[in-house]
Parts: sequence; C-alpha cells; structure tokens
Amino acid sequence: MWLSELKKALILQDFDSLEKLIELMPAFDSLQEMKEATYLLDHAKTLLETEKSATLHSLQQLKDTINFLKATENTPSSSINLKL
Repeated sequence: MWLSELKKALILQDFDSLEKLIELMPAFDSLQEMKEATYLLDHAKTLLETEKSATLHSLQQLKDTINFLKATENTPSSSINLKL
C-alpha cells in the first residue's frame, strides 16, 4: 500500500504527499520491497532537486526583472518635489 501511494505521489509530483509518506515509512517485509522503495526514494530525491533548481531559477529571473524595473524607473530630476 505504501509503495503504491509513493508511486502515485511521484507520478503526480505531489510534494506534500511525498513528505508525509517519507515521514511514515514502514518497515518492509521483503528485500524486493526494500529495493523498490530505494529506487522510488532515489527518484523522489531527483524530482525534488529538479524542482528546487527550477524554483531557484525562477526566483533569480524575478530578481533580475525587479532590478531591471528599478533601474529603468522614472526618477525625478530633483529630490525636492514642490507642488504649486
């Protein structure tokens, strides 16, 4: 059951479910189950690292865009703003 849920979470890329499943990892009854779990957990690790990298790339793009917008922002020629 646990392995099936882990497979489902990996396919759906459901990171919340992955976290819960990892926290509730059961003791396995056979060597085959252990091998399968090891393979799936390795795949989950790769998936999480890929998602982390994509998120960091997106954040960097947002920072670059914000910096560009700040650099091209119209600033008044004087720091004193007088309204008549």
